Amino acid sequence: MTGLRKAALVAIGVLVAAASLVSFAESYRALLDWASHHGLHSGWEVLWPIQLDTFIAVGELSLFVAMVDRWPGRSRIFAWVVVSVGLAASVAGNVGHVTGGDIASRVTAAVPPLAAAAALTVGLGVLKRVVASRPAESAGTRSRPSSSADVTALNGSAAAASELFAAELESGRVPGIRAIRSGLHVGQDKASQVQAYLRTRLQ
Repeated sequence: MTGLRKAALVAIGVLVAAASLVSFAESYRALLDWASHHGLHSGWEVLWPIQLDTFIAVGELSLFVAMVDRWPGRSRIFAWVVVSVGLAASVAGNVGHVTGGDIASRVTAAVPPLAAAAALTVGLGVLKRVVASRPAESAGTRSRPSSSADVTALNGSAAAASELFAAELESGRVPGIRAIRSGLHVGQDKASQVQAYLRTRLQ
């Protein structure tokens, strides 16, 4: 089943990439028509569509990073706002360039930006779950404390982290690197070591 799983993941990646490219290309064409008919000329109409659809892509990538690094909910609000505003503006531009007033034409015009956002959401969601399902070998095996001497080498950070994140550990969750750095005021390497130590406590 491992081979079939890899093949399925590759197929998902290819289809998501193809759908995203086609959707963004079609959305770009429609937004280019909109810009051309609303006073943008001399090459500016070519650049204008990028301003809208870029927000969809950047916003969703930011949300993916936020999920992987376990940003607190309030830190994700801005990314959601960027995605929502970019998607709404893109849909409005795509629908606005339609000359016909019938519902079918407007719904058809709204599909490209919605499809692009959906493709990115599905693809990044699958990628997040694939990454989360793998054992944290990179941080765990590289910096996992294997003895009391290793814990001592954390210079008190182990005890401080255990106390600070007691509630999360009791619920079976390991705090993210960002939370550890902020809570203990340590650097990236020390935070990775502390996270590895906390992970061993749940095993």
